[in-house]
Amino acid sequence: MNDGNTGFWPETEINMQNGREAIARQFDDMKEAFFAGVTVNELVLNRSSFIDELMRRLFRQFGFEGFSSLCLVAVGGYGRADLQPHSDIDILLISRFPITAELNERISEFTSLLWDLRLDIGQSVRTLEECFEEGAKDVTIATNYLESRFLAGSEETYGLFKERVESDVFWPIREFYRTKMAEQNARHSSHNDTIYKLEPDLKNNPGGLRDIQNILWIAHKGFGITGLRELYTNGVLTRMEYLELKECQDFLWRIRFALHLSISKPDNRLTFDRQQKVATYLGYTGDGNTPVETLMKRFYQTLHRVVELNEIAMQLMYEKIFPEKVIEGKIFNQYFLFRDNLIDVIDPKIFVTRPQIILELFLILTEREELTGIHVNCIRYLRNARRSINYYLYERLECRETFKKIIRQPRALVVALPIMHKHHILSLYMPHWEKIVGLMQFDMFHAYTVDEHTMRVLRNIYRFTHERNSEFSLFRQIYSHLSMPELLFIAALFHDIAKGQGGHHAELGAPEALYFCQLHGYNRYESKLVAWVVRNHLYMSIVAQRRDISSPEVVAEFARRVGDENLLNYLYCLTVADICGTNDTEWNSYKDTLLRTLYFATRDALRKGLENPPDLNLHVRENQKRAMEVLTAMGNNPLDIFKIWTNLGAEYFIRYQPEQIAWHTQNIINHSGDDSPLILFGQNKSTNGTELFVYAKNSNGLFARVTGVLAEKNLNVLASIISNTGNNYALDTFTFVDNNDSQIDFDRIPAIRKALSTALAAEEFIPSRIKPMPQRLKQFRHPTTITFLDDGNAAVTSFEITTLDIPGLLAKIAQVFSENELIIHAAKITTTGERADDFFSVTDKNGMAISAECRESLREQLVSRLDSQSGEL
Repeated sequence: MNDGNTGFWPETEINMQNGREAIARQFDDMKEAFFAGVTVNELVLNRSSFIDELMRRLFRQFGFEGFSSLCLVAVGGYGRADLQPHSDIDILLISRFPITAELNERISEFTSLLWDLRLDIGQSVRTLEECFEEGAKDVTIATNYLESRFLAGSEETYGLFKERVESDVFWPIREFYRTKMAEQNARHSSHNDTIYKLEPDLKNNPGGLRDIQNILWIAHKGFGITGLRELYTNGVLTRMEYLELKECQDFLWRIRFALHLSISKPDNRLTFDRQQKVATYLGYTGDGNTPVETLMKRFYQTLHRVVELNEIAMQLMYEKIFPEKVIEGKIFNQYFLFRDNLIDVIDPKIFVTRPQIILELFLILTEREELTGIHVNCIRYLRNARRSINYYLYERLECRETFKKIIRQPRALVVALPIMHKHHILSLYMPHWEKIVGLMQFDMFHAYTVDEHTMRVLRNIYRFTHERNSEFSLFRQIYSHLSMPELLFIAALFHDIAKGQGGHHAELGAPEALYFCQLHGYNRYESKLVAWVVRNHLYMSIVAQRRDISSPEVVAEFARRVGDENLLNYLYCLTVADICGTNDTEWNSYKDTLLRTLYFATRDALRKGLENPPDLNLHVRENQKRAMEVLTAMGNNPLDIFKIWTNLGAEYFIRYQPEQIAWHTQNIINHSGDDSPLILFGQNKSTNGTELFVYAKNSNGLFARVTGVLAEKNLNVLASIISNTGNNYALDTFTFVDNNDSQIDFDRIPAIRKALSTALAAEEFIPSRIKPMPQRLKQFRHPTTITFLDDGNAAVTSFEITTLDIPGLLAKIAQVFSENELIIHAAKITTTGERADDFFSVTDKNGMAISAECRESLREQLVSRLDSQSGEL
């Protein structure tokens, strides 16, 4: 490997062409060295030396040496000689005197060449006084100055700069500490305060490289520490903690280097599409997702260690910087004392000799609201205990008894359990949890690993019951009727516990939950209730989002499986908390409405008895009555209204709300005598989407034409209701959003309306090419599966299509239906991350359920068309 100073840069003057060639050769040399096993420490130093030579050469080439007070300084990561392949290269030109026009022109030429070389340059040009003025206003600038390194020019100017930056006057240490900690907290918050994001940022995530650097920045400013080893020699960390932090930094550096080798632009996000290549570069092997899972497991373990070491270092430096804040501590009991708002332990060995005291610690944290965390001494003793104890704590009766006291308290959901997870005490408590820590979920639906998702579900249960948010008023109401809320907490803790074991995680998790409850002394009914909720925790969401819940048969089947109202209450609460815990955008008013509707319909069925199904005619008459009141108030003749309603079946009046029925009817009356399609747009308040209403003469392919136009316009269909009138008209609604999952701009409606009118009027309609599949989707594999359903209705054929949510998916499906002359009676569109689960009820052209032979033919056609993943329809 070249040392970076010779062999790459030309001996002649550097220009765009020979400079780019040198950079490309050095990049290839780094890549070869990386795969040959050269340490990243050596590689980043080598890269810095290579850029140093460029900067010094250009300093001379542009005649900057003629300006006696000018110096060139490396700052930031470049200043500490930490240059990864795509790292920013931050430089600072400092002058003791004002910048002249001549100097400014040369600097402009110098900068232009650096940009022509395609280097990611961050450049500042300032006088000494400007440096101090800007640095005093912005801690980020001041921090960059701390890491400065002289490159070329006036050493006198650099000496004056360095002297001022290192002085106590420039950002006093107390102010610097507070500001950098506030900055770290804000950064953590912007990344959802978790290390367990599925697509993390190597630098800025909690536990990332920035957390290590923040320790060094404060240590440098406060104690003159310039490297990790000095954290140990100056007493900030123990020797073992220093070695651990060094190991963490080396591993994160190696991941970042591999990431930079695999991309063509500056970025530190370890996204799904990059993880496989990075794992390969780092030598991880195995089938399927095994290399990525192994890499990410170690990655999350590393972030966890950095978070703990960061907390230890920051607490200890705080005590050194603010010695007057250090207090002796107030004895709480024979084991613990309180140091202000932190809990500490009296006997350093107590956690090893009496492990049940570990659980007592978290019980006290839950009970005492004035406590906000764990003192650094106690954190160190916990770290030692979990590495010394060679059994799971739940094997001991006294530990189980204390855990039951913890889990009974709602505050445990936001205090004890998250902190136990943070310090890996939950993994020490039970083997089930240890298996899911840092476990990846390879989809675009979840934003977090399995363990972090579970923590967020638990937090949601507490939040929904303690915050006065009207959005979750039904949740609070139902929660208040739970016989034992702690059973919901345990079900939430175990609902995804069997992920990663192969098979259906809900089925596999139920017996584990049952065993856990029995081990902890819950009775037979309580234990079976938790196991049932775990086994069925996906069922309510599936039925609400992927079945026709206006159908009494669907509701009756769901009610039969649930069995009683108490189980329904537990299931509803876990379902809502679970959906809201997947990512920050999954929950919306549409899903809220679906679950509410299913909950109340099921509760009514259970209260009336499953042998007494609801009177659907009563429901129809009630909706008609309310819609009629609206329509007659607008001056409509009831005879005109009934003339339209006579052609509509009972299902229409069940599926739509009275306000929607009135809206449809009024516009159909106004459209009377016009044979052209009626096309209306409105706002769907429950989904924050746009609602399209089409009333037109029924024809084979109408659904395909509408969905084809929407696909052409890059619009995503959320839901569709298909109705066919007695006088051969189609009355269909489509709810859709744009690519940002929002309502479309009003000014787009005329173009969409025109395209729809043209498509519906054409003798033959073939949509233009659909947009290509996004790059992020290409890494996912969801082979199409067709599941035919026995929903108790022999008059129609119902089935579900599960497949990758490719562009124009619904248009492709509709095209197959059109080719087979199928009549669509109901459709429900559900998109979950990168996966689509779409429900349809169809008949053949004669209005009959399709035969078994036709089912298999339809299955083959759909699988063939959808798995082609092309943009062709």
